[in-house]
Amino acid sequence: MNSDTVAHPYDSTNIVLRVVKSFGWTDLLCLGYCTIPTMPMMLLGRGGFHQRRLANRSIRLLRLVPGDRVLDTACGTGYTSDLMARQGCLVSGVDLLEHHVRQAGERYASHPGVRFFNADATNLRETGSAAHFGDAAFDKVHCLQGAFQFGPDGRRRFLKEAYRVLKPGGRLVLVDFFWRTERPDEIAVLDPERLVRNTWQFEEFEPLHRYRRLALETGFTPRAAIDWTRPVLHRTLHGLALLAGLARSSVGRKVLVRLRPSLGSVEPAQWERFVSIADAHAAVRGRMGYAAVILDKPA
Repeated sequence: MNSDTVAHPYDSTNIVLRVVKSFGWTDLLCLGYCTIPTMPMMLLGRGGFHQRRLANRSIRLLRLVPGDRVLDTACGTGYTSDLMARQGCLVSGVDLLEHHVRQAGERYASHPGVRFFNADATNLRETGSAAHFGDAAFDKVHCLQGAFQFGPDGRRRFLKEAYRVLKPGGRLVLVDFFWRTERPDEIAVLDPERLVRNTWQFEEFEPLHRYRRLALETGFTPRAAIDWTRPVLHRTLHGLALLAGLARSSVGRKVLVRLRPSLGSVEPAQWERFVSIADAHAAVRGRMGYAAVILDKPA
């Protein structure tokens, strides 16, 4: 994996991230779990509330117990790692981006139960701290919305690495986008200008049935695949479409700036790009899904 490529979706050049962050989305770097009663909170600048709900639901599937050694892959700036450490676990947060690891360390340095490493989750043997990621070193492995950027080969390698570092009886919870048909390359037709793929730096999403097959081939026992498409993906994209609807006109943009003054510096060309990217997401939405996959390593 290339750290420069992965960094692009999370820097200031991403106009989509810039707009949604103005509405309260945080550095947690994931979508949010949104129910109908809480949808208005998105427009009230409380997007981070939904992100934290998703993180909590994801972590709950691990069935943590105090003392568990947990590997938190694609940990970003460390929120989920710290959350698990506060439950009495010993957590190793791993991220490919050095500045994410640095921020995580600065934010959560005071917590003795968590450490952060700049490493590739698909190839932990090559990290400078390889000894820390030995065979059967962890009770649980967590990956919240990071694997879609690994690529097909990277996802295979990640499953093998997760299996290797897990103790017998351990659990992997992988929360990610998936493709609803057997042809993930269809995204090239639905996203001809690569607006979706270039915005988030990925090539294709894994079909859910292929995740299951790869997990079985690796040795995992699949326990469940919980479909969170509606509360996570669809409601987030509905919110994005609503913002894009306002951004299509100068009057709508003034409304957005009134709601979020930080958007006053967005140039007209940037608004146009934001609308184009939101439209591209709407074109792909019907084939996309979002699920939490629970995989156990046999005891």
